Amino acid sequence: MQRLIAVLAVIGLVVSASQRTLAQEPEIPLWQMGIATFPGKAPATEGATLSGSVQAPPTDVPTTAVPSSEVATVSANLPVPIPESMMDLPLVDPGNLVADGPASELPIGSAIESGQTAEEMPLAEESMSWYQVPWQWVTQGWVNHAEFGLDGSSGNSKTLALQTGLEMKRKTDQYTLALDFDYRKATNRGVTTEDNGRYNLDYDRMFKSSRWSAFGKFGAEWDQFKAFDLRLNMNGGVGYYFLRSDSATFATRFGAGASKEFGAPDDDWKPEAVFGTEGEFQVNKRNKIKGKLEYFPAWEDFSDYRLVADAAWEILLDEAENLSLKLAVTDRYDSTPQGARPNDVYYSMLLLIKF
Repeated sequence: MQRLIAVLAVIGLVVSASQRTLAQEPEIPLWQMGIATFPGKAPATEGATLSGSVQAPPTDVPTTAVPSSEVATVSANLPVPIPESMMDLPLVDPGNLVADGPASELPIGSAIESGQTAEEMPLAEESMSWYQVPWQWVTQGWVNHAEFGLDGSSGNSKTLALQTGLEMKRKTDQYTLALDFDYRKATNRGVTTEDNGRYNLDYDRMFKSSRWSAFGKFGAEWDQFKAFDLRLNMNGGVGYYFLRSDSATFATRFGAGASKEFGAPDDDWKPEAVFGTEGEFQVNKRNKIKGKLEYFPAWEDFSDYRLVADAAWEILLDEAENLSLKLAVTDRYDSTPQGARPNDVYYSMLLLIKF
């Protein structure tokens, strides 16, 4: 019993001594421990808002001293101080972008902690090479096809006939631009019996809110078995569209111009008028018919004239491969053939490849 009393007495003396020692230690100000004691920004805490601002400590924080035995514990729990300039750097969340700017900005420390990434740079604008510009203009908004036909025979007669061509057409609300090229060649026992071609360029410019249009034409024709080497014609005038839609077109034209036959006995420029009509009708998904008739009389004598007529029927064979069959008839008449036959009629069956 006496030993127990002695032990308790010793413990009491140690506790009293410890309290006296703590009471004698000097006070440590809060600012020396990294705790702000004035209004303003403080290091980011869990209570920080999404905009990056933090709540300032209350202005009435006491500046009482803290015993030195508690300083180690407080300092161990405090995070490493981060400069306020770093905490103020915003990081934009790409997923929160709105029309007027970022929906929210977080301090960089909080953004990294939340797993956000820096704003991605926009992709560089695609550039177009110079050679791609005309090709895109030709292929976009155009209805184009190449055509090819071949027939022949062997035995008592040995013949070979070749016909090829290209048609390109661009149609908008303001204008229609069409290019047409045809070439034919035939041989019999190695002797050329037919070699000719023609090229046409037609442009129609619509008048605003009207069925009337202004047109221009350019044509070139060559034929090994005609009295001329090359014939050119240039014409212009006005046209009127009775129908003009994606599925049907019918128009008439009237104008004036001139033609010249190079290599002919009479190779002067010849003033001439032009009367024409043209139609196209998409019967259904697989069938289309079209035709053209043009009359070119000389102004001095209407009995001196040229007549060109074309009729064609196109049948869609394979939509996936853009293949069609074309049955066509062409008639070219010249009232002054200069020793050759005045009329040439061509029949053809061609395979069309649209692109």
